[in-house]
Amino acid sequence: MTPEQLHIYTEETYIHAQLALSNYQTFRNIVDNPDTRQHKEAWMYLQSFLSHFGMVSKLLFAPTGNRRAKDRATELSAHLETSNVSALNNRDARNAVEHLDERMDNWLDADHKGILENIFEAEKDFAYLSPDRWIVRRVFILAESLFVTEEREGPKKMEILPLIEELNRLNDLCYLKLNSENPYYII
Repeated sequence: MTPEQLHIYTEETYIHAQLALSNYQTFRNIVDNPDTRQHKEAWMYLQSFLSHFGMVSKLLFAPTGNRRAKDRATELSAHLETSNVSALNNRDARNAVEHLDERMDNWLDADHKGILENIFEAEKDFAYLSPDRWIVRRVFILAESLFVTEEREGPKKMEILPLIEELNRLNDLCYLKLNSENPYYII
């Protein structure tokens, strides 16, 4: 990869990391306020966070099968000091957005079950509900910063804070690299 190409990929990673972090902060502002906690608007920001996180994840950890994408991801991950054990390599969070249409098909086919979309204070509040009665469309548990959504095997819990921490680290590193390793001349 040329320095120019690496710069463009770094810049794109920075943009999506910034957007993910901004959307998550707005989501938290909404749900941390008891008066707005259950507003639909909250889910728009969480969904946007997951979408931008997914883009960062795809840039750094390309899906298998595409050699060019794999090579790009390997070089970009090395450049941005991101290992394979990074929270950014979380396929569950990425799949929560990328395969939402398929999940919705499954949810809507579930007979005699309610569809749950709620913000809970703590995990014990969520655990109180009978899992046989619900399909979990979206649940967020404030105290633990857990996102829960239904997969084929049942509800899947995803920790959000490791994603935020890694996005913050990456955001800072991209900023430094973009301001110190720019191969372009600005006229």
